[in-house]
Amino acid sequence: MTELRVGHLGPDHRFRSPDIPIAHGTEIISGRTLVNDRAICPNAAFPDTEIQERVPDSESVRTTRVSVNLLGDGFVEAVADRTLMDLSRNQCRSTHGKVCGFVILVPIIEAAGQAGVGRFGWKNQHASLLSFSGDAYLNEMGITTQLFPDEVTKLCNTVTEPNDKPGADGLADVDHFARFLRASKAPPRDLKLAGTPAAKRGSDLFDKIGCEMCHVRSMVTAPAGTKINGGAFTVPAALGNKTFHPFGDFLLHDVGTGDGIVIPIVEHYGRAAGRMPRECTPENFQGTRNRIRTAPLWGLRLRTRLMHDGASLTIRDAILRHAGEADQTTRAFRKLAPTDQEAILEFLTSL
Repeated sequence: MTELRVGHLGPDHRFRSPDIPIAHGTEIISGRTLVNDRAICPNAAFPDTEIQERVPDSESVRTTRVSVNLLGDGFVEAVADRTLMDLSRNQCRSTHGKVCGFVILVPIIEAAGQAGVGRFGWKNQHASLLSFSGDAYLNEMGITTQLFPDEVTKLCNTVTEPNDKPGADGLADVDHFARFLRASKAPPRDLKLAGTPAAKRGSDLFDKIGCEMCHVRSMVTAPAGTKINGGAFTVPAALGNKTFHPFGDFLLHDVGTGDGIVIPIVEHYGRAAGRMPRECTPENFQGTRNRIRTAPLWGLRLRTRLMHDGASLTIRDAILRHAGEADQTTRAFRKLAPTDQEAILEFLTSL
């Protein structure tokens, strides 16, 4: 799926979330960058109420974003915050500041007042899968939960909040959804293709030209029993102390394709936006403007639109779009012999 996000720069050249008029301008939707493609009104019950969002001319920062793969994210959630912080520090040290994964601390919605290292979403706006799920329930599907109990608009609303209530087992649908994500496995590799001489050579070249700096091959999760997400979740045995191979670092980088959008606090944190943990600084949030989370490459062969906006239709296109922190690596790829470039592409196609 493709989303539309917009905003504008204020007089101070800092990003501002848009003001989107609905219902012929009688209500303004603020604090979100997401512009919903469809609306439920007008309908038979509300024939004279129109709540479709449209982008005003004032919102000159515009981008599309493709939905991210969620399979295997239980392992990503179980990575200790310190692991990601150390990875960022080591990148900076080993490249003399040329490649530095940006770490952002974000609120954990289910643990009031607690913050964690963001790792989910193109801007790393969430640290936990439950927070990420609650955000998606409200903003993509229009379903309020205990985590996000407030509708974006009350117009055309006929049901009580939250829509998603705990069942007989004490868990709401959003809780079951987060459990499902934690239990999912990452897409397996094409082992036949991975075993070809070309793919093996491409794997070596992938490291040699520097791709592995951000597309990290392997990570290890925290030990079973570790409390994460502000103490709201305990790493289970199935996810604890496991080595997995995401080919990503889950950090934010400026690779020349930044979309100019800053994390919208109201949209992603709801009521928690009014009591942000002190670690979640405005400057850090502004720092996400032209940075994008490294796309993990596991399951790459199963995707047809690449990069955050889906504008790259081939793996080669995606590689050649890299600039900024990845400029040196892109230059190295361009200098390779055609057969070596093809070897890297064959390796990536096996992921």
